[in-house]
Amino acid sequence: MKKIKLLQYHSICSLIAGGFLILLGITGSILIFNEDIDQALFAPYQVNDTAEVLNLDSATAAVQKKYKNWNTRIIHFKKGESIVFNIRRPEQRMFVFVHPENGEILGAIDESTHLTKWLLKFHYSFHSGVIGRILVLIFGTLFLISLITGTLLYRKNIRKVLLFKIKLKPNKRRAFYSALHSYIGVWALLLNLILAITGVLLAYSVSVAGLKTPKEPEPPLVATSLDKVLSTIDREIPEFHPSYIRLASSKKAPIVINGSFEDDPFVYSIHYNKILVSNTTGDIEKVKKVSEQPLIYKANSMITPLHYGQFAGLIGKLVYCLIGMSGPVLSITGFIIWYKRKNTNHKNGLKPKL
Repeated sequence: MKKIKLLQYHSICSLIAGGFLILLGITGSILIFNEDIDQALFAPYQVNDTAEVLNLDSATAAVQKKYKNWNTRIIHFKKGESIVFNIRRPEQRMFVFVHPENGEILGAIDESTHLTKWLLKFHYSFHSGVIGRILVLIFGTLFLISLITGTLLYRKNIRKVLLFKIKLKPNKRRAFYSALHSYIGVWALLLNLILAITGVLLAYSVSVAGLKTPKEPEPPLVATSLDKVLSTIDREIPEFHPSYIRLASSKKAPIVINGSFEDDPFVYSIHYNKILVSNTTGDIEKVKKVSEQPLIYKANSMITPLHYGQFAGLIGKLVYCLIGMSGPVLSITGFIIWYKRKNTNHKNGLKPKL
């Protein structure tokens, strides 16, 4: 493909998606720290001076009694700490905090007013329903195309950039922004490709889900002891560490317990390891381990952790945050380069080209 064509495709994709990529990059960079932000925002609902106990049965009974016909997930359950429930209906979601010893409901937060969940919804839909989800998919795809065309377009400069052989010349603005664009693009290329590919895949699944008509939940009450279930898992599958519980969503559905196995690679999502438990008897019906599944299942389990850096420590999150902000900076510097090239062509009497 000729260089001029690559430049046109690169410019068109970047210009169309640029403004939206700035918004996606900023929100995505903040969401890297969503767990840390949630921990700070949840602090008022945390218990103090409580014995190292965990009474899931009392807590679950209290939540199901107060919030009937809500699909229920338990997202935090550690001894001596407030139990956090995430309850859902088609148009509403809430966090509910429960005392780990006596089952008293300590408070609730509507997700629509919660910072990280508001940002997450904006990140995948611009708060615009199905249309917003599809727009995010389109802009994410354009960003991926711009990365690929940019790599092909400037492939001969990659080595020079990595060796710092391209000089930044502040006194020559177009050359300065062009060099800055190259440095940021090359050094952030690998992680940006990962973010773009995983982002497109996530946007596609979110768009497909948005096209389906949600059903009103009719979950049954838990008819077994969750505390005994966790004890059984600890005894029979000691290498498994549960961290997320989905209560049965229908009378025939099982309780699903997600978590990690000790030999799991760090990029596997906990939500793809599943222990299915009977809602009535508490018996373990099935164990689904990511490492024993086909390659496509393993790949799917990596998409969300890779996109949001869920596996990363503080240093890794900072790297993700910086790379996440590279997209907006590339959009701005790319627009400046395009605008200055357009003005130069106009002054020289040349036909404007993207």
